[in-house]
Amino acid sequence: MWFLLYPHPRREVTEALVRRAEEAGCSALVVTADSPRFGRRTRDLRNGFDDLPPGCAAENMRDLPGAPPGALTDIPMHPAASWRDFAETVGMTSLPVWVKGVLHPADARLAVEHGAAGVIVSNHGGRQCDTAAASVDCLPAVVDAVAGAVPILLDGGVRRGGDVAVALALGAAAVGVGRPVLWGLAAKGAAGVREVLRTLLDEYDHTLALCGGRRNGDLSADMVVRGDAAW
Repeated sequence: MWFLLYPHPRREVTEALVRRAEEAGCSALVVTADSPRFGRRTRDLRNGFDDLPPGCAAENMRDLPGAPPGALTDIPMHPAASWRDFAETVGMTSLPVWVKGVLHPADARLAVEHGAAGVIVSNHGGRQCDTAAASVDCLPAVVDAVAGAVPILLDGGVRRGGDVAVALALGAAAVGVGRPVLWGLAAKGAAGVREVLRTLLDEYDHTLALCGGRRNGDLSADMVVRGDAAW
């Protein structure tokens, strides 16, 4: 279980969240680095969805430093967050701290220099900036920049097992799956999530076999043809 951490403008709040993650048994922290501001999500704006419905709350934001007992703390974005703040978060805990939301190879190198245990190549599902590049298009340059110093994950756009195979072939150690899991949950609850994950695994195994492989390491970048390129 990993904890997704949005840096808070007040350091004491960030540190309190880190402690809660440790006490809950989380095995890693994932710092979201691509949200200095809320995304302009026109569908949400059109539907008037700008807050949780009555009776629902982000309970992890309750009873944090600076708030009255039992009160919730807002979840503001942190536009002034820097690599120095990230390094401070790394220093707060013995847990491995990953950074999520990296697309540019220079940022990947900076993440490693500031103590990241791993890098997650992600465009936030296209919800933060609708002109952002696809995660998979940015993956090879990030892999080259990191040069094996830390593991790389790919997040965003994984819909079929073949997408997993492409990501691993291009150097990712694993992938993140977000929306398909939520679709399965909405359709069939926990059974739907299991079905989604089983389907992805089965599709991946099928693709791996068609590539002539038996294990993840049998996939390589020269198996991926990009655009109008050819062998």
